[in-house]
Amino acid sequence: MMKQQTMPRRLLCAVCAVVLLVSAVPAAWAAEPDADTAAPVQSLTASEATEMQQADAAVTALTDSADYAAMSAADRKAAALEQLDDLVQQGLVAKGSIYADEENGMVSFSYSCGALGGILLEDQDEENTAADLQLAEAAQQTAQNGTYGTAMLYYAFDDTVNSSRYPNYAYMQSYWTSVGLDTKLDTTVTVADLRRMNNYDLCVLSTHGAYYTYEYGWLWKRTATAPVLLLTEKSTFWNDLRYGMDLLNHRIIKVNGAYAVTAGFFRAAYRSGALKDTIILSETCEFYGKSGHLDTSMADALLSGGAACVVGYVNNVYTVYSRSMLWATVNRLLAGDTVREAVDFGLNLYGADDIIWYNNQGGRRPHAVASFPVLSGDQDARLRAVQAAADSTQQAA
Repeated sequence: MMKQQTMPRRLLCAVCAVVLLVSAVPAAWAAEPDADTAAPVQSLTASEATEMQQADAAVTALTDSADYAAMSAADRKAAALEQLDDLVQQGLVAKGSIYADEENGMVSFSYSCGALGGILLEDQDEENTAADLQLAEAAQQTAQNGTYGTAMLYYAFDDTVNSSRYPNYAYMQSYWTSVGLDTKLDTTVTVADLRRMNNYDLCVLSTHGAYYTYEYGWLWKRTATAPVLLLTEKSTFWNDLRYGMDLLNHRIIKVNGAYAVTAGFFRAAYRSGALKDTIILSETCEFYGKSGHLDTSMADALLSGGAACVVGYVNNVYTVYSRSMLWATVNRLLAGDTVREAVDFGLNLYGADDIIWYNNQGGRRPHAVASFPVLSGDQDARLRAVQAAADSTQQAA
């Protein structure tokens, strides 16, 4: 009699255990995209770094080739999938991890160690200048020489060689320094450099960006998206080991064999609020996601790290528009404006979005969706030195 009662109880306990396991799975999925909320993953081993380098060599052999540059987006997708399928067969890319996101121009995948990678299907340039605005146009709006603190221009659009962009940033760096904003220009931006943004009153992220979509989950596949900042720092064996924990925790990913940072990187790098009221201006495409999907994760991470205000763009932005907006915004910050006032000045000067600017310059084939700046944090923030001077004047009065 006792044995007959025990069997149903054991069966019931087994069923309960299965139910509890299944009910726990969705919660685990929900936490997976945000690696910072989970227990940190151990760092890479030398053998894992070696395997990633083998995969990166195959990826860059494709993406850096003249043949790939001449392909259409559809042909690039086919070539990328073929290359990644071959890497799966070699055990260098995780089986079932490849995801083609044609809308956002990216094929994503997971290395065998669990780090994330991607292959771009579209060129990142959105220069398309109808007429390049002269930087001197807004110079007259700048305040008289003074002391305005420090700034860093993180320039990662290209390697500066034969670049139509770079001279503009060299000019801005020289001009702002001459009027009292001690400005440095970083043209070899590394992941490590982005850990030192707290050394400056103003940081400018002049990099390409992308919207990275990937699949996760071990029973039922789900997708997650995240804006990423693309750097020109190439992947190496030693840097993979150096950045190992960030790679495994998806705070850093690799796109076309170069490093890119996610919002999780900034959240981890500045956990203690070390940014200390730094103002951050980003020219990165899709920094705030895309129309219909406003993504504040990048700005939220920087604000949680102590940034005063963060300005960036929704959608892909024309570089001349964003550069002109940057020029006007910083000059007005030097004149004593708040961030909101400075951005509004630029919008009045160049147009409320980049298609308005493009059309006003005589452009005939604007891109499909307009880009415009978004502000997060304290929109009344000023440069620290400017604010301190204003406070001192008020106290004296």
